[in-house]
This record gives sequence, structure tokens and C-alpha cells, in this order.
Amino acid sequence: MKSINRIIKEEYINLLREYEKDEEDIDYTYFNREDELKSELFSDFLYNNTPDFTKHVPWKVIPFARLKKIWEDFMTLGVVRDTRGLEMIKDLMIDNTMKVDIFTNLAGHTQWGDSEAIEENIGNWVDEQLKCLWEEKIEDRSQLEIPFNDPKKGYVQKPPAPPEEKCETTIHPFAQRIFDDNYEEGMKREKFREILFDTMLGRFGDYYQEDPENKMGGFISDYGLQPLLTLLGELYRSTKPETDIPIIDKMLNVVHQRSDIADWFVEGGSHALAQLSGSPSEVQSEVQ
Repeated sequence: MKSINRIIKEEYINLLREYEKDEEDIDYTYFNREDELKSELFSDFLYNNTPDFTKHVPWKVIPFARLKKIWEDFMTLGVVRDTRGLEMIKDLMIDNTMKVDIFTNLAGHTQWGDSEAIEENIGNWVDEQLKCLWEEKIEDRSQLEIPFNDPKKGYVQKPPAPPEEKCETTIHPFAQRIFDDNYEEGMKREKFREILFDTMLGRFGDYYQEDPENKMGGFISDYGLQPLLTLLGELYRSTKPETDIPIIDKMLNVVHQRSDIADWFVEGGSHALAQLSGSPSEVQSEVQ
């Protein structure tokens, strides 16, 4: 079943279709790339983190010197000589825009959010940990019961009940610590699940909202994302370097207006972008 976020995105991309290429292939690769990125981000947070889940999301930006050289060549010669460099720039523009969109949705800054992805990833991790924690600690092996058929015999040992779910992973030390710090006698399973889930959700928020190199905050945006997504659709359909550059230039013009967003895409941020001489997108508009 598709999430509301996926349905909205599919409708959005449908509005951007203008080419005669195989549209189904375009949509498949777009959403496949987005899903792969989302899966990689959750996997990095859950399985490639510090013992206390304090790692920040890894982030790559465009090397400004290479960007500047490609832009100047195109402005002067009208061609792209460093096609490999432009391909790298295009991939970073696509991936970083998608990541900002993913994190903005996960943070609840859109009307549809993405609670389904959070539950499928963090929720599943919590449930796997819970199976093992509950099997090892909560099953009370010493609980007693009265044999009501003959009360004079006193209490007898109650046989351990088989666990409802089989533990199939290793208990993470962080999950163990949260359990040890929060479990109280008689606590219900769902109550502890809520505690562990909320703790992990908070650490995941820190993962992408507390960028140590960005004083303005983490990788979520209430500004600039919509025009970037519009241009992203165009860039994803572009197949020639001569059309890639003007579209990327328009995207850089969007992020240039905010230093925090520019830092997410280009080395040196807005200060570096101000050093670009000329604008390929403006030249393209004049020619048209």
C-alpha cells in the first residue's frame, strides 16, 4: 500500500512530464533513487552509528573550484569539456535535494509527513530489540501460583511461559541501557516500546537536525524546497550536459538566496556562489 507521501509525489511528478521519453521508466528511476536514499539514511543511523546514536548525517557538497571551471568553460565555449565533473555535480544536486525533502517530510514540516517510513525503520528496530529484552528480562521465571485444587500444598513454581516472539538479533547496549534506566515492576510491554521508540526518534532527529558545521540548523527547509523540487523534476529528465547546466544554475540561484541552504550544496556556500561570473540559465533565457 502506498503512503500518502508517495501518492502526492507521484502526482507531482506527473505534472512535470513534458518529454516523449518512456514516462514509466522516468518515474520508476526517480522514486527508486529516493527510496534507496531513504533506506541508506535510516541504515546509516541505525547500524553505522556511535554506541549512543550521536552520529550526524554524512553530507557531501560540490567542490567549488570544479564547479567554477565547468561554468566558466560553458560560458566561454558553450560546451562542457569536463562531462565527468558535471555528472558528479548533477548527482549531488539530485541526491542533496532529495535528502532535504526526505528530512523535511520526516520532521513533519509538510502536511503529509512520513510516519510510515519512521515506523518501518525505527519501529522495526525497536520491535526487534523489544523481543530480546522482553524474552531475557521480563519473563519472570520465579513467579508463583497457588494450586487452587489443593491450597494446603502451598505455592509451587510456575513453569516459564514460552516467549510469544523469538529473539533473532543481538541486544544493542543502548537499548539495554534505556531498559535498565526506565523499566519498573509491572510495566507493560507497550509502555516500554513507547519509551524506546521516542528515545530513538529523538536521536534520529539529532542525526539530521543538528549539523555541527551549520549554525542555522540541520537539513530541513521550509524555504526554497518547492522551487528546488520543481527544478529537480526537470533535471532528472534532462539527458544532455547543455540542458543540465542551465537547470543546475537555476537551482543554485535558489539556494544562493539563503546561506544555510547554499552550504548544503556547494563548498563555500553563498560566498563561493557569488564568485561565479555569469549565469548559464540567464544566457539560455536570452537565446530563447
